[in-house]
Amino acid sequence: MAEAIVIGAGVAGLSAATTLAHAGHRVTLLDRNERPGGRAQTWKSGGFTFDLGPSFYWMPDVFERYFQRFGRTTSELFELKRLDPSYRIVFGPGDHWDLPAGEEAVGALFEQEEPGAREALKRFLGEARSKYELGMHDLVYRPSLSWTEYLDGRLLTGLMRTSVFSSLRKHVRRHFRSERIRRVMEFPVLFLGAAPQDTPA
Repeated sequence: MAEAIVIGAGVAGLSAATTLAHAGHRVTLLDRNERPGGRAQTWKSGGFTFDLGPSFYWMPDVFERYFQRFGRTTSELFELKRLDPSYRIVFGPGDHWDLPAGEEAVGALFEQEEPGAREALKRFLGEARSKYELGMHDLVYRPSLSWTEYLDGRLLTGLMRTSVFSSLRKHVRRHFRSERIRRVMEFPVLFLGAAPQDTPA
């Protein structure tokens, strides 16, 4: 039995520690805070409760896959409630959009701003769906021990069709003319700590 030390008890550290323990290793988990969770915690002060990090529940399939490893499902452990509106985008003083939940509602909002934007959104999301499936099924779960893992004709063809050599900013601008819509579509990449002009589409 090997021993492992995991530094940081946030979501990534907890995932690493539990995966190692599940594989039979003895794990010591260290964190500078009094309790685990990292940014997935809350802070209470003056009768108010503040989230320390999470804003979106992205990639639910990754969470489901993780808990299934231990014979559990996410629905057993927590309840998800869809917010509507999802959030507010502020463009300037007195100028904002409350972004509704669901593709149809967002498409209707975009169409009011820019005729044809509803269909452009469908195309954009269709392309995004293909990229996500390629990434999750063919890239993310490979061990990446050698570049030869990626010498796969289907994978290389898929990558060439994903706008990987174009920035997200250029990709968004090929779909939408409205500067407001462009800002909305570029906004989520900020949660990766990146800028749309520097992030591959």
